[in-house]
Order: sequence, then structure tokens, then C-alpha cells
Amino acid sequence: MNTVIRTHSNARPTEHQHATDSKVIRLAIVGCGPRGLQCLESLSRQLSERELSRLAITVFEPASFPGAGCVYDPEQPHVLKMNFATKHIDFWKTDTALATKRSGSLIGWLEQHYPHYANSDDYIPRAIVGKYLHECFLTTCERIGQHVTLRIRQSRVRSIAQHNRQWIINHGQHGEWFDKIVLTTGHEGIRASNRLPSLANERFVYPTEINLSGDSIPPGSRVLIRGFGLTAIDAILSLTEGRGGQFLSSETLLPTYVCRSSDEPLRIEVQCRSGRPMLAKPTAKVEPISDDFWMPYRQRLKNNQWKHGQLHFRSDVWSIVIDAATGLLNQTESTETATDVENWYLGWSRYRMDPTAAQRAMMQSLAVATGKRPVDIPYALGASWRRLYPELVSLLSFEGLANDQWLPFYRTSIEMERIAFGPPAESVGKLLRLIRDGILKIGVTTDESLPEYDCIVNAVLASPQQPAEDGPLSDLIKKGVVHVDAVTGAIKVDEYGMVVGKANGLAIFGRATEGWIIGNDTLSRTLHQQIERWANQMKTTTYE
Repeated sequence: MNTVIRTHSNARPTEHQHATDSKVIRLAIVGCGPRGLQCLESLSRQLSERELSRLAITVFEPASFPGAGCVYDPEQPHVLKMNFATKHIDFWKTDTALATKRSGSLIGWLEQHYPHYANSDDYIPRAIVGKYLHECFLTTCERIGQHVTLRIRQSRVRSIAQHNRQWIINHGQHGEWFDKIVLTTGHEGIRASNRLPSLANERFVYPTEINLSGDSIPPGSRVLIRGFGLTAIDAILSLTEGRGGQFLSSETLLPTYVCRSSDEPLRIEVQCRSGRPMLAKPTAKVEPISDDFWMPYRQRLKNNQWKHGQLHFRSDVWSIVIDAATGLLNQTESTETATDVENWYLGWSRYRMDPTAAQRAMMQSLAVATGKRPVDIPYALGASWRRLYPELVSLLSFEGLANDQWLPFYRTSIEMERIAFGPPAESVGKLLRLIRDGILKIGVTTDESLPEYDCIVNAVLASPQQPAEDGPLSDLIKKGVVHVDAVTGAIKVDEYGMVVGKANGLAIFGRATEGWIIGNDTLSRTLHQQIERWANQMKTTTYE
């Protein structure tokens, strides 16, 4: 059908006809979570009215709230929180040097709609961020819809085929032809089914309101959660706080857990291969370091740009991160040296961690993150990785490392996810309280013990190199239309996001390119500029 813009507001959907004196360029945006929305907004801002009038845009998004997609679904439970502080989220900010009006940022929007969440240091429910993103989508549609024929199809794309210089998208019962395609399907193969053996009583975490409901996991069940990342934390809190439990602040470091109901599981155990937990992100109580402190380390990384393609991770990159962490510690009168920092990291990353050591690491990170204890090596290392991350992205993306250096970087990046990009301190406090109360147990994977559990929850996300078997990306790879980098396993794209090779007119942004492009953060529009370059390039496309 000719779809008008499908909304969940009182905004009136519109559809406009093209100018008849030029060739119409038919563009499809497959996937309209935050990245698909960014593509649409970039076009609305960078193209003139005349250039826009020569586009016919069709957006394919199966989720009910375009802009938010599935990850930020506004209808998901509020117990599922961000691990990204509100102060960092501003959909309209596309360049680090340019500020937008406060009213356009998430905090400005919260002041109008959810004032009790309008705190720069808050980690708010993902559902509320989803409402913000969907409103951004409606605003973008209103802007671009004045000049473009815009159709929104609430359908899932099954396959994409190339025919000469055109493309056909198959969805539902028929296909549609397009001149250009943008693929932004994000967590397409979200469940890591081929990493863990499938078990008869196993279920995936999402959607939690279905997969972790009382019908799926009955009250009183003995539950095993496989994996101990952010997804596992979502599962734990869904099965406790999400079933009526309450965490109340107390005078101690940990909250009090009360109001346990008969709806909760009897026991929850988390198992992962390494035993290593995610550490708490610092709160505003921790004294911030001036941005000037980081400038020499950023410059050192930039000075290595001439080695792009031949970078040695340990000597050209990691050593600078270590030095920054050491310098940060020295700001607090600590006596640790670069050797101490390196040795701590080696001790952390090389060995499995037993449950007692994991709890101790979590407690220490919580105390440091809330200002109860002085900053330590993991805090300094995490802060350095986060603050130098834009330079790491610029330096390492597009084959910055020598081929034999990818594995050292990859292994380190996995550990730094735990150290630098963990959950909010509040969530770590909740987990520790559940452990103290005997509700939650953590351990290292032991498959022999699996029969003891009534329900098993798979909380391991698929990697970027694991697209859904029935999705469009997997189909394109099998047909050889897009090429996978032999070293990283990522889809190869150029600086405009266009697929490298003969796939004329196909752009891919986001998770599928991870490894070729480093750090595909969904909500940041300043870390990468591929979408902005692609939209700008569309100016010439409309006059081909």
C-alpha cells in the first residue's frame, strides 16, 4: 500500500508529490531505530528543497515506534535503564564543535515531559529515551515531508537483491524497486544462538515483558542466566525489581531490598566463562578532571596517524592509555606507576575470576564510583579509555591496525567494555544487595550443573559478525554482494558508508561494520561522520 507516516501521536501524517521535471531517485532506509532516523534527519538538513523534491523515500521499520526501534521501545518496562548518562544524549547535535538548543537535547526534553529525570547524571529508563527518539522522528518527518514523498512501511525486510544498478526489496507478499538503499538494522542477529548450545528450557532475555514474564518463568523457579554483561543485568532486575521488589536507599553503600513478592523466582544464578563482572560507572560525586588534562594524550594519539594501517596496538595505542591512567592517578597523589597499571590489567584479563573476587571488584568499583573511596587503577584505566575513545576511533577505524594487531586490540576492547562501559553505580549496588541477601549467585560456567535449573536465560548478545540468518544482511553476504573483511569479520564500507565493491548505491551504517569502523555507538552523532558525509553526497546523486 501507499503508506502515510504511521504515528502514535496526534500529528497529521502527510505525503507530498515529487517535482515532475526531474528523475525521481527512489531511496529505501531499511531499519529506523536511531541510526535510520539519523539518516533521515541528515537528508532533511543538508539537502535543498529542490534536491529533496527529487527523492522518494521509503522507510522499513517493523517496530511500532520508528526512531526508537526495538532497543528503545517506549513500551518496555521502566526497570530497563540506560548505561549512558542523560547529559551525553542530544539527537540534534551532529558535530562536537556545534551546540544545539538545550530544548532539543534529552535533558531539555525531560525538563518539559519528565522533570524528575532532568538530571545530567541520571541513567533513565530506555523507554523514556525511546519516547524522545520517536518525537525526534515525528519532527524530522514533519520537516522532510514538506518536500519529499515519504512512506513508512511497518514491515520486516526479508531479502535485498541487486539487479544491474537497481535493487529490489522483498517484504511481505511482494517486492519494491529502489535506486539506493541504506541498511541500518542494528542488532539484527540479537540472540547469540550459535555461540551457546540451545537447551530445551532456554529463552532469550528480550522482550523481557514476554520472555521473562510469570508465564514464561513461573514464580518460585530456579533460574540460570548465562552471561554477565548488561543484558544479564536487565534480566536480573526484570526478575526481581520488575516483579514487585523494591530497592530503597540506606545509610550504607548498598540499598535495602524489600517487598519480595510471591511472583519472584526462588533463586537466580549468573554464570559466565571468565567470571569477570562489569564495573560501576562513576557518578557526579567523583571529582571531574579538567579536559585540559587529556589534551597531551589525545595529541600523542593523533601524532600516530601517519602510521595508519601499520599501527602496533601495544606500543602505539595502549601505552598512551596506560600513561593517561597513570597520570590521572598521580593527580590524586597516588604512587602507582605505569608498570603497576599494566600489571593490574594483566592480572585482571588473564585469569578466570572466582565469585568472591568478582564481588570484591564490584564493591570496590561501587565505592570509588560514588566517592566513598579514592580513585584506583580500574577507575583511572576506565576513565582514560572513555575520554580518549574519540581519538581511538579515528586512529583505528578503516584498517588502522596492522593485520596481526587486530586480535590484541579486540581482546583488550572486550575487557575495557567491562572496565569503562559498565552499568550505572546504582545498578551495581542493586546486584550486590541481591547477592548479600542470597537471592542472586554468581559463578563461572559449569555446564554439568545445568539440569538443576527450571529455566535457563540466554543473556549473550550476538556479535556484529552474526547477522540474523533470515535477515537481509546475511542474504547479501551469502550472495557476495557485500564483502566481509577477512581480519575483523566486518562489512567493508568507505568514508561515506557505501559498501566497498560493486554494490552500487548500497550504504550500511552501524553494528555490521564494527571492526572495520570502531565504536559504533547508536546514540552518538559526533563520534562518526559517515552518515553526515553520505547525506551530503546525496546532493550530487539527485542530479545524476
